[in-house]
Amino acid sequence: MGQAAERDVALAEPDARILALAGADRARIQGLLCAAAEHFTATGWRVMGVIEEIAADGEEVWLRDLVTGARHKLTQDLGPGAAGCTLDPAGLAAACALVQAAVDAWASEPQTQPAVVILSKFGRQEAEGRGLTHAFHAAVAADLPVLTSVSPTVAGQWEAFAGPLARIAPVEMAAVAGWQERLAPA
Repeated sequence: MGQAAERDVALAEPDARILALAGADRARIQGLLCAAAEHFTATGWRVMGVIEEIAADGEEVWLRDLVTGARHKLTQDLGPGAAGCTLDPAGLAAACALVQAAVDAWASEPQTQPAVVILSKFGRQEAEGRGLTHAFHAAVAADLPVLTSVSPTVAGQWEAFAGPLARIAPVEMAAVAGWQERLAPA
């Protein structure tokens, strides 16, 4: 499906509780998720979740919690010449726990404003049932809409994970704003 068709599907489906961005590089996607968080906040929505922050050299990555501002390092230094995965699972688990706590707190309060959960991505860790998987589950269980991105390498696993609750959209603010309008309470 082309980007224009994907955008039309995402904007035409008011029942999509999850909007997943795809089709751009990591920095552009995370930049749009950050802009979306600011947009939702400016329009009176409560925003929970995490967004990736990438160092200028691309070597270090953090997840920034959108409620507390806490940053959790996702990369670890394996030493000179190491070729293994640099993901720090402890940082990812800590970030996920904060999101779950924010969702649980929201669910236990009287609802006075619309809310959204923004999760940096559904990638390999999530496809394997780790990473932010529990944050996705918590948001869906609380009936909160989720804005995320999907790594193209796990598109099949994403479809199996999210099913009919999700739509794919291009990395454009118009797609996010259109989705938000359809989610807004009447």
